[in-house]
Amino acid sequence: MSNNQKIKDLLMEYLTETTQEVRKIAARGEGREILGDVINRPEDLEIGIDQVGEEVLRKLLKKHDVKATVFSEPEKREIKNGEHGKPEFYGSIDPFDGSMLYLRGFEHNWYSVLSFFDKQRNPICTGVSDILNEKFYLSDEEGNYLLDTKSGKKKQIFPSRRKTLTEPLVLASYVMSSQYSSKFLNIFEDLMKNMHSKALLYPQGGSFIYAYLASGLVDAYVMFDEPRSEIDPGFAIAKRVGCPIVSVNSDGSCEDYEFVPRKQHDKVGLLIAAVTPELRDALINYYVKKYVQKYSFGT
Repeated sequence: MSNNQKIKDLLMEYLTETTQEVRKIAARGEGREILGDVINRPEDLEIGIDQVGEEVLRKLLKKHDVKATVFSEPEKREIKNGEHGKPEFYGSIDPFDGSMLYLRGFEHNWYSVLSFFDKQRNPICTGVSDILNEKFYLSDEEGNYLLDTKSGKKKQIFPSRRKTLTEPLVLASYVMSSQYSSKFLNIFEDLMKNMHSKALLYPQGGSFIYAYLASGLVDAYVMFDEPRSEIDPGFAIAKRVGCPIVSVNSDGSCEDYEFVPRKQHDKVGLLIAAVTPELRDALINYYVKKYVQKYSFGT
């Protein structure tokens, strides 16, 4: 068995076991104890249910004898197996995306997300578990798929091909916290007011959102000060099908987003992920125009 196949088998086991365990804990009403703050994230907390996926992954790395270093969200949290400093693979995990919703009693948007990368930082595979609906979004060199674990049905998924801001877009941005909504609305408020009558602002985001981009549910994701820990676990599923994911400067220049080991606590000033280059460019052009209006002329 090749190392990459071993990694893909591990990923499937991870998604399956974590989903089952989280559902059991949630059914018992457990996992809401507060364990601490998340570094550079005043809006977030680490709670008990966040550790479920980490423990499952730690066990599976040993079971499959995979020498990897996997980066998680809490400060200095690395899940390792093998000789220190010499991993054969890197990984990035968001063990439970939806902690604040869970803490407050919402049964909505519970995900677990994991990606593996080779030593050159190229994506190998990505898995996104929709815990509540028991569905897995999967990505590897063969393509992107949605697996319904209840029926066993698996189908290939594709992004939309929307190109302009005048179409009935689904635009996503995490606006449930003032840490993010104020900056987003400061620049994009007029865009929201003038969107197509059938367009949607999807007010959620995080590592799972890239599965929505890859499967045609969301057309673009725009975030100011997005933590890399919310990008690294999931972005590869959208990147694999050609969705441009870029960090944007105030002059409109941009760079393709890349996974960088041990940078998970850094933030991206402006992240734009879109289903087409044309839509990416339209959002960047809109941002530059509004940025100049607000900060160059003080209006």
